[in-house]
Amino acid sequence: MLRNLICTIGLFVFGVLYAEILNGLNIFNFKMNVYLFAGFVSLIFLVSELILKHFETEAKMSSIGEIKLQKVKNIYYIGLAILGFVLLILMPFVWWGAIKTLADMAK
Repeated sequence: MLRNLICTIGLFVFGVLYAEILNGLNIFNFKMNVYLFAGFVSLIFLVSELILKHFETEAKMSSIGEIKLQKVKNIYYIGLAILGFVLLILMPFVWWGAIKTLADMAK
């Protein structure tokens, strides 16, 4: 429970940070709502955790549930790997946004 809470808060903060940077880069023709974007990222995490917990409970009841759990875990880990890769790719934009903000403040 504590892990889920900490991860949700962390992903919310990352969501706010990335949404602000995307807004600052003017990639889109509109300004995205930062808190809505961050809430969506956190919601994706919570839903994936609930799905995983459901399949873990089902796996305790039958051997077919264990096979389903293994498939879901594989998909879950692939999704986490993709998310980690995307966050790694976006990291230079975080640095660029922070450096640009500090440079603008120094003027």
